[in-house]
Amino acid sequence: MGFENRDYNRGGGGEDYFSNPAAILGFSIPFGTWLGARVRLHFWLLLQVGFAVASLAREASDLLLAIYIGVLFVILMLHDFGHRLAAQAVGGRHDDFMLWPAGGLSFPEVPPGAWPRFAAFGAGIAVNLVLVLAAEAAFFASRGVLVRLPWNPLSALSTSPFPLEPGLGTLSDMILLCVLVLNWGLILINVLPYYWFDGGYLLDAILTPFVGEHSAINATCIIGMVLAVPMCAFALVNQQFIGLIVWVLLFSSSYSRRRQLQAEGAGPLDAAIAASAQDSGGPRKRKWQQAGWARAAARRAAQARKEQRKIDAILEKVGAKGMQSLTWWEKRTLQKATERQRRGETRMQ
Repeated sequence: MGFENRDYNRGGGGEDYFSNPAAILGFSIPFGTWLGARVRLHFWLLLQVGFAVASLAREASDLLLAIYIGVLFVILMLHDFGHRLAAQAVGGRHDDFMLWPAGGLSFPEVPPGAWPRFAAFGAGIAVNLVLVLAAEAAFFASRGVLVRLPWNPLSALSTSPFPLEPGLGTLSDMILLCVLVLNWGLILINVLPYYWFDGGYLLDAILTPFVGEHSAINATCIIGMVLAVPMCAFALVNQQFIGLIVWVLLFSSSYSRRRQLQAEGAGPLDAAIAASAQDSGGPRKRKWQQAGWARAAARRAAQARKEQRKIDAILEKVGAKGMQSLTWWEKRTLQKATERQRRGETRMQ
C-alpha cells in the first residue's frame, strides 16, 4: 500500500479540522520561494507570533513589536540557509524550509556518513553563533556593557523576545538586543540532544566514528532521556508547567526512537563488520576480496538503514500531524520507497 492510500488522519482529509482537531498541529502556510528554497510557516511559529503580539502590545510600542517579528523571521531564515549551504557543500540538499520557533522542522538531506551529517546540522547553529558574537560586540561598542544572556534552553520558545529595560536607548540598540537574545535562544535549544532539534543529529554524528551508527543513535536517545528527568523535576518544583510538558514530550520522543531502534536491531551493517573481523584465515588475496565485499556490504547496509530511518520518521510525522504536514520532498521520498517495495515484491513472486 502506498503512503497516499494510508489513513493517517483518523477522521477525514488532512484539513478537516472539525473531524480531526489534532490536524491543526500540522497546519502551515506558504511564505514564498527564497533563493530557490520553498518556505512555509508552521502553526507553532504563527502561535508564537500571536502570543508575542498580545504580550508586547500591552507593554511596548508598535515599533518594538515590528522589530521583534522582523528579526525573528530573518534569523529563522538565516538558520535554515546555513543548513542549506552546508548540505549542498557535502553533496546533499535542503530545498524546503518549515519554520517553527526552534528553527526548521524540515531537516536537510545529506549523504551517508558522520561528517556530512555533522556539517549540515551544525551549520545552522554556527550561523546563530556568529550573529550572537557580532551583536554582543556591537552592543558593547554602543553601550559599554555586555548583555547577560539567559541559560534556560526553553527561552527559544518564549513569547517575549527580551526583558524590556527602562531607557533601552536607540533603535539600533533595540535591534541588536533582539538579534542577540533570539539567536542565543536558538543556539540553546538546538544543542539539546533530541531529534526534534539539530542537537540529536550532531551528537550521534560525533559518536558514530567511535561506537558505530547504531550505538550512537542509541546513546543519543539515552542521554536525552537522562537529561529530561531532572529537567522535568526542576520545572515541576518551579511550577513551570509549559516547560514540564515540553520536557515530558522530549523524554517521550527519545524513548520512542530508542524503542524503534531496538525493534530494528543492529541490522546487516554490524553483522558484515563482525563477520569481516572474525575471518582471519585464507590467502592474502582472499582477505582483500572479503574485505572489499564487507566494505561494499557495509555501505549498502548503511544506506538502507538511513533510508529506513528517514521513512520511519516521515511516517511518524504523518501519523502525528497528518499528510498535509509533509513537504514535497518528503512525499517524494515516501513514493519512491513504495515503488522500491513493490519492485522487490514483484521479484520475489
